[in-house]
Amino acid sequence: MTINVKSKLKKYSNITDAIIDYANEINDNFQANIVINIKKDNLIDYSNELQTVIFNKSKQEFSKIGKKYFINNKDIIYVTNEDIKEIIAKTVRNLEQKKLINEQIALFSNLDKIINNGKLITYTKELKNRQKYLKWKYYATPIKINRSKYIVEFDTVLRSDNEIHFRIMRLYKLSNINKIKNIKTDYSDRSSE
Repeated sequence: MTINVKSKLKKYSNITDAIIDYANEINDNFQANIVINIKKDNLIDYSNELQTVIFNKSKQEFSKIGKKYFINNKDIIYVTNEDIKEIIAKTVRNLEQKKLINEQIALFSNLDKIINNGKLITYTKELKNRQKYLKWKYYATPIKINRSKYIVEFDTVLRSDNEIHFRIMRLYKLSNINKIKNIKTDYSDRSSE
């Protein structure tokens, strides 16, 4: 992967290292344009909910926006039900992300702001030679959820039909960011999935 930080090209072996650098870059001057408050009556117990219930709740939150594509730096980024389904599937398979399922669901009603405000932090070509995918871009957005500071990391993929799709979204609590290197994730370099 290659990243452009402060006009210098920098290489990373995985997205986790890029997120840690981004977090360290913004930590002292953290400014969130997106503030989300989750009401207690909207919380779900992720251990008791089926993936389809979580998917349906996420779709319901996303439908509040009323559109299916967004713009970041002149790129039109599409979000489909299939993309949401993949995000939820990856989230519930990852223990650390699953603990943040309520926060993840709340993000869907703010995807427009998250995508529009996302900062490109790294990119790579398709690494598994899948013909339907050409290039991956990884973005980060600082947000506050119930007064806590987070970074939302998401990626997009340029497909062979020349559409750019929103793919996976991960959430990191800023105070825990340096611990993520020690947490085993099942998709530290998602372009190679």
